Amino acid sequence: MSMTSSFAGQMEGTHPHPGGEQRPSSFTLRDFLIAAFFHIRIVLLVALVPIGLGVAAATLSKTEYTASSLVMVIVSREVTNNQNVTGSGPSVLSIEGLKQVESEVQILESADVIRTVIEAIGRERLFPPSLVSRLKDMLSSNGSVMDTAIERFRRELRASVLDGSNVIQVSYTNPDRELAIEASDKVVEVYMARRRAIMENPTARILMNEVERFKRELSAADAAIEDLKTRVGIIDFAQDAVLAANQVDAVVQRRRQVAERRVAVAGQIAEAERQLKELPETVFDFSQNSDALGNDDDNNALSRLLVERDRLSMQYAANGSMMREINRKIDTIRAQIASRNERNYQTSRDVRNPSIGYVNNMVLSLRIERDALDQQEKELAQQQVEAEKRLTELRTAETQLVELDRRRDTLNEGYREYLRRATAAQIEEAAAAERESNIRLVQEAGAAVTNRSMRLPFLAAGLLGGVLFGAAAGAVASALRSSFIMPVEAERALALPLLGEVGNQSRADDPLANQHDVAALAALLLDTQVDERPVRTMQLVAPGEDEALSPLAAGVANEITVQRGLRTLLVDLAGTAETAPDPSAREKGGLTVMPTTTPLLWTLASRQGSTLLDVRLPMTQARQLMEQLGGEFEAVVFCSTAQDPTGVTARLAPLVDGNVLVLRAEKTRKQQALALGTAVTESGGVPLGFVFLGRRYLLPAWIYRLT
Repeated sequence: MSMTSSFAGQMEGTHPHPGGEQRPSSFTLRDFLIAAFFHIRIVLLVALVPIGLGVAAATLSKTEYTASSLVMVIVSREVTNNQNVTGSGPSVLSIEGLKQVESEVQILESADVIRTVIEAIGRERLFPPSLVSRLKDMLSSNGSVMDTAIERFRRELRASVLDGSNVIQVSYTNPDRELAIEASDKVVEVYMARRRAIMENPTARILMNEVERFKRELSAADAAIEDLKTRVGIIDFAQDAVLAANQVDAVVQRRRQVAERRVAVAGQIAEAERQLKELPETVFDFSQNSDALGNDDDNNALSRLLVERDRLSMQYAANGSMMREINRKIDTIRAQIASRNERNYQTSRDVRNPSIGYVNNMVLSLRIERDALDQQEKELAQQQVEAEKRLTELRTAETQLVELDRRRDTLNEGYREYLRRATAAQIEEAAAAERESNIRLVQEAGAAVTNRSMRLPFLAAGLLGGVLFGAAAGAVASALRSSFIMPVEAERALALPLLGEVGNQSRADDPLANQHDVAALAALLLDTQVDERPVRTMQLVAPGEDEALSPLAAGVANEITVQRGLRTLLVDLAGTAETAPDPSAREKGGLTVMPTTTPLLWTLASRQGSTLLDVRLPMTQARQLMEQLGGEFEAVVFCSTAQDPTGVTARLAPLVDGNVLVLRAEKTRKQQALALGTAVTESGGVPLGFVFLGRRYLLPAWIYRLT
């Protein structure tokens, strides 16, 4: 099979690298320097330590006096360090036998004990100042000066357990005999005081700190609950929720009633207007037949004339002109009255139809009611919006309130538990104060003082040890190294090209470096062709478990989906977590897959029920399933490890278009990588190359430029 792509020149030749590095096919000076710098700590540590110690010891060595004290550790059932006297505090196992004695040695050699001894005796007295020490003090801070003094004191201090006993020998070496004795005695004294402080049970203080912390968090939770209730306006959530729901229901019922009344009013208005149009304008009022007109005043006029005549008769003669005139008028009126029966009058009157006014008034009232109902509908709609808003606020606040209540309950339980334990620990501290010490001073330092001079042995041992140990350490480290530190080593061992580097630590400060590396890798894989066919199904396989393998495969699949817009399936067989059943999962090409939140990107839902992952499936059916999978998805990315117990990695190797080996710098073993490449090739798969993860650049930048 042949493999071609737009990056063929880079794959067959050299690859660019930061600092102008090129990877030739042969072993270069740069490769040698990188291998040396990879083991530089071992070489320098092993070589310089004996040489420096030998030269310094030979130069500064004097006749030294060693004062030794003996301390006995009593280990018995009568003297115990068991705590938890109440049975409710934390359980701390006692140190017994040799373990207890060794722990006493560690306490004795601790930095706190040595620092206290140096401060008590005096640093300048223990280590008299010289030209070199003054220069070091000038170049060092106060903290580093004390640290140096502690290291020097520790080198001169020896604490060891005598064979076959529980006695600790404490020895201090110094050119001043009296100072050696004083320092040895002071070490034992400070050690016993320090031990008493260590044996104190600090559990009560720690637990009280936790109690205070829980108390603060509990107060904060209560304040958050109160603030939430105040902000939302909650008095009692259950009642407020019921009231809000009832208010919404009441407003809805009233809106329904208003709607019903509006329909009724509209019908009444329509019917009233229809009937109004059918009503006549006027109606019959009454009809009257009479012989008197409406202005007939004959009888009244006759009465007045008669009265007038009576008055005149008293003043005038009966035949006077005034009397004759009034008699004539009376006769005329009487003749008029006598002829009244001959004159009949008929009166007929029509009036405006009163129903029209009633109907008009009713229509006007209905229209006014309709306008009022419209206004009422608007007001009820506004009330419904406010009621639903209130209900929504209560629903939103319910989740927060439940979470805050749950947190408060949890904090309350923790507060009560820690308070109970703190009380128990205080009781234990009171009991521990009553225990007696199990350390006894057997021999003071002044009783056993020895002297020796080690100049020549120190010098010879330092030089010889530096040469031998440095050379041996470098050779052994280089010979035993079984991992790759450079991509060129993997290229030589596997005879495969480098497809990309991901997680390069030289670009760790760039948050987008990994994304760019994954994008370049995805572009290279999509542009690669095998037998004139583009690679669309690929398998990323690692020799062993690697936490970056699944994110790398997910990043490649995401880049193919987002940048190329291809319908992509990610089959992650390296993860150990089994995803929860998804209702959207379906079977495609022998795999149970489900969509992800990224459009066009699908992932494996479960290995169970996925026929394609069954190693017992015949190869012919497996290829058919892969063809079906290729019809469903435009790109398929498998992710697995060679340590998969089902052996599905070797089964998928010949089914995909190409296999990409994933190697971890300084961790992947060469034999594992070779075995994986051989397994892929022997199974009929096409190895495209490898991806190098987490490479470190060991040489300084100026060496890269020079080489």
